[in-house]
Amino acid sequence: MTHLHAQIDLLEGALSEALVGGAEGISKRSFAVLRLMRGDGTTGLGEASPLPGYSPDSIAEVADELQPLADQPVVVDALASPFEMLIDAFAAHPLRQPSSRFALETALLDWLGRTRGEPVHRILGGAAERPAVPIADLVMTAASNSWPARTEELLADGATHVKLKIGADLDREVETLRAIRRANPTLPLRLDANRRIPVALLRQHAAALEALELELIEEPVPPEDWPIALGLPLPFALDETLRDEALSQRLLESGRIVAVVIKPMVLGGLRASFEVAEKAAEHGARYLVSHTFDGPIARAATAELALALQTELAAGLGEHPALGLWPPHRIAAIRGRQVVPHGAPGLGLRFEEDPDA
Repeated sequence: MTHLHAQIDLLEGALSEALVGGAEGISKRSFAVLRLMRGDGTTGLGEASPLPGYSPDSIAEVADELQPLADQPVVVDALASPFEMLIDAFAAHPLRQPSSRFALETALLDWLGRTRGEPVHRILGGAAERPAVPIADLVMTAASNSWPARTEELLADGATHVKLKIGADLDREVETLRAIRRANPTLPLRLDANRRIPVALLRQHAAALEALELELIEEPVPPEDWPIALGLPLPFALDETLRDEALSQRLLESGRIVAVVIKPMVLGGLRASFEVAEKAAEHGARYLVSHTFDGPIARAATAELALALQTELAAGLGEHPALGLWPPHRIAAIRGRQVVPHGAPGLGLRFEEDPDA
């Protein structure tokens, strides 16, 4: 058995740029960093960064829950299967908060990968060959009149998939989206309303939205309006609703959900993410992974999840303002606007300040 000693650090800072969608109005971001260290110095990193107003937990709750890990070693069997190792660790250290669970799982798998000299995606998903996964760029402005210019800037910079946050003024937004579609007839275009559109308004614009040939429209309406929305000919995706197991099950069973958005920070880790992916596949829905404006540790872990799940839809793992609060770093799985297979051990994350960076 191996004894891992935990260290928990907090990082917080003001954002240089406003966030959009469910994170609108957030001016700072907080992160709890979990380090699990063996006596020889081999370290695994985890991150808990609940998003205020979106995540079901808070940074204060997470910090309080993780701190006891520093009081006694986390004992693991490095020869056990990865999932057995995680099950045993959580049996000894029960954690309730989703972000806390994600942090501990990630730190354990990063440590195991570094110990075995394997990337996390191979530890979780085996040695099968994996194609690269595209990354969708999020337009970081709520002002629809600036969307066309910002979209063209992203495309000129190499973007291949674009996501926009809608729902503030759907009448005006639909006209802007038409202009974007006319200029870019084949661009994979994804919308996310964060449940902000009244169902009557969505129905009013359903034909126009259908004509846009969208890749996805995520969480368009409040939960109680889903039964009506399902009658509209739109490519619906679930995100926030995945936290309501009963509702998400009913919606998947309808056959009208084309995809689910897997956010391990909110769902409670990588094992929970696998379960959601399996449930989606059972009902003919595809899946993609996404961040919640997390830091680089969570971003690297979510990229490894995309490779382990062999996702096809573009991942929501683009650059965002909160990453600027961290030291410069490299993620082996992220190359430009793609998630790519690699051979770096663990999460494949290196900070420039690391001696082996």
